[in-house]
Amino acid sequence: MNPIAPHLYLLCLITCFSLKLQAASFDCTATNTTREIDRFICNNDSISALDESMGMVYQENYRQLSPSNRVLYLNSQRQWLNYWPQACLRSYDPKSRHYQSEQFAQCATYEYERRLQELPIRLMRQNWKVFSVGRYSLTKAQVNSVPEWVKQVQHQLIYSQIDIEGLLEEDQVQAKQLNQWIVSRYKKLGLINRTALNENDMDSFLWMKLENRSLDLMSLKSIYYFNGFGAHGNSVVSHAHWSLSKGREVMPSDILQGAWQNQVALEVYRRLQESIPDMILVKSAEEVRPSIERIDTWDFYQEGLAFTFSPYEVAAYAAGRPEVVIPWAVLSAYLTDDAKSQILLLRSKF
Repeated sequence: MNPIAPHLYLLCLITCFSLKLQAASFDCTATNTTREIDRFICNNDSISALDESMGMVYQENYRQLSPSNRVLYLNSQRQWLNYWPQACLRSYDPKSRHYQSEQFAQCATYEYERRLQELPIRLMRQNWKVFSVGRYSLTKAQVNSVPEWVKQVQHQLIYSQIDIEGLLEEDQVQAKQLNQWIVSRYKKLGLINRTALNENDMDSFLWMKLENRSLDLMSLKSIYYFNGFGAHGNSVVSHAHWSLSKGREVMPSDILQGAWQNQVALEVYRRLQESIPDMILVKSAEEVRPSIERIDTWDFYQEGLAFTFSPYEVAAYAAGRPEVVIPWAVLSAYLTDDAKSQILLLRSKF
């Protein structure tokens, strides 16, 4: 399968005579360059350069994947290529819905730069190839539920997968379990979001990135962002963790034992008061406890156990997603034997 074929802009990497024509990843001198979006790319130096960079990054990473995962990678690129011009044509100013508008160029830059972040393959555990699968779509907005200018709402789903081909048998088993777990997680989060929020009334974006916390511990960070066209959007951050040796999701009881909740809540509350005193919304450690009891607020660093809160969960929106790291030494009385062995393997968050 030709990795370039579906790419409307990656038709060929050529050497052109002018700097402007040289930048695009397709031949701007071709007689069939009649589409308005093609002309926009050819005539915009910065977007043309981004397009060329994306073409090279896409091809380089495509070649590294096994045939079955090339299909996922290719289909993601196809969807993005169809998605971004439509998404960028939707402007907050109905009079500026055209390719020549400043808003369109700014949106195009943002979409290209984000896509360039999603395309590269990452290596984990020395030889595990982790790549991003993207799904992009626009759906018809519900009349009377959105501003008049909103005709379509945007949806993005980006999640990690591991290319298991070429791995040792034991690694293949573990990586396959992880892939299935990640898919089950995004389906679960998607169902929760569709139940709690009507996605035809808002833009929705779900990003899920796999991280290697230690030789045994894998973490999946998820950010669900939604925008109902108010003053600003909002987001929900969550973490889930997988033990390769156990072949299952990590539970709080794997890490902490005994009556740890009150003491940890007090420590987290104290540190929140110190770090964001003017923005904290909770008024006691008791109000913090329900959040810290959920393992989806947890992350594991060499320095300690981190608690990450979504906007408005414990602080004002301006505080973003506050994170409090409690050193392992503070938690020592509550750590399980399994946790103590894991801590020795953990990598620094830096």
